[in-house]
Amino acid sequence: MARHPEKQFWKIQELAEQAETPAPFLAKTFQSLVKARILNSSKGRQGGFSFRRPADKIFLIDIVKTIDGTTLTHDCALGLPECHDDNPCPFHDQWKRIRIPLIEALSEESLAHVSKQGEELH
Repeated sequence: MARHPEKQFWKIQELAEQAETPAPFLAKTFQSLVKARILNSSKGRQGGFSFRRPADKIFLIDIVKTIDGTTLTHDCALGLPECHDDNPCPFHDQWKRIRIPLIEALSEESLAHVSKQGEELH
């Protein structure tokens, strides 16, 4: 979608084929992105999905948080609910060192920038 900003609406089936992803999975994911106000959804023959704001204003962290919740940003890598700075699991400090720069990178990387990099690879 970000590679073709001239196109106003995208159908799930069309996107699923391009992404080689099952349409029901993509539809469910896109509904989450609509609820998070990243995408718009319009019904009808001419409808489909579109970005709610320009792709250069949508950051990868927005998408990751919408799809994965707090798993990346706050949760224990081993899934331990009682793990935190005061009660760390054996992997806590290593995960924290990995997680912080990853979150920073996802927060700085826009969908527009990633899509341009993807074009260069094709």
